[in-house]
Amino acid sequence: MFFFRRRDGGELINEINVTSLVDVTLTLLIIFMISTPLFKGGIEVVLPKTQAAQPFTFTGLVVTISKDKGIFLDEEPVSKEDLANRLQEIYLTRKGKSVYLRADEDIPYRDVTMVLGLIRHVGFESLGLVAEPVIIDQLRR
Repeated sequence: MFFFRRRDGGELINEINVTSLVDVTLTLLIIFMISTPLFKGGIEVVLPKTQAAQPFTFTGLVVTISKDKGIFLDEEPVSKEDLANRLQEIYLTRKGKSVYLRADEDIPYRDVTMVLGLIRHVGFESLGLVAEPVIIDQLRR
């Protein structure tokens, strides 16, 4: 197998011909530039599943939204109308300003964001979303 060719004068050519490589690269670039906007449709997401690195304990307020859309502050039921007032009371009386939100996976996104908005509006500094830990093999399914 010859890696070098001889020119007519007898000297060797020790350069790589990159013309075909550039042609292929530019062709692929054009294809990706044209097709990328077509893939910006909707994204399907299944939530909440995650792999937890290690178990942790809650050191703040736990807000829970149950499957029947009931809201609980540390296992105490609260109505949607009283939620903002109760959060404000807790914010003023507790030393720790962290909140953990637990929501059932079947709860509509708007309900979760409504509770998130109230928590942020009251002024809690740290907000964590709690999800069930799963094994990586289960995430691939």
